[in-house]
Amino acid sequence: MAGNRALAWAGATAAVGGGVGLALPSAHYLPANLPLGGAEPDLDLGLRLVCAGALALAFALAVLTLRQRRAEPLAFASLTGIAVAGILVHYLVITIPGTNRLAPSAVVQPAAGAWVLLASGLVLAATGFAAAANVQRAR
Repeated sequence: MAGNRALAWAGATAAVGGGVGLALPSAHYLPANLPLGGAEPDLDLGLRLVCAGALALAFALAVLTLRQRRAEPLAFASLTGIAVAGILVHYLVITIPGTNRLAPSAVVQPAAGAWVLLASGLVLAATGFAAAANVQRAR
């Protein structure tokens, strides 16, 4: 039981931390580096909404785990964590230094928000997998 509570608190904290990461600017750039009419390399609204929805779901699963005192709901947090981490890894690969030779609009450096959100997704995935392992061990 103590392990499940610790995992649930870790998942809830990671979901809130990911929300902070979404609120922070996820990229800083100079408009002069972007081609006229090109898309901004920052996370667009659709990706932000997907990440926000995944984080809200992970937070709800952590709260449900704390109320039911069972690890099964938290096990699904691994799916939300993988979704958030996947979106952020794709974003970070696009914005890594050196890609400006392939795509001039990618001359940006990821800000702290992107790294906080990526860390949050990885923590959610890890807590979900740990909760799933606890469920398997209990059976």
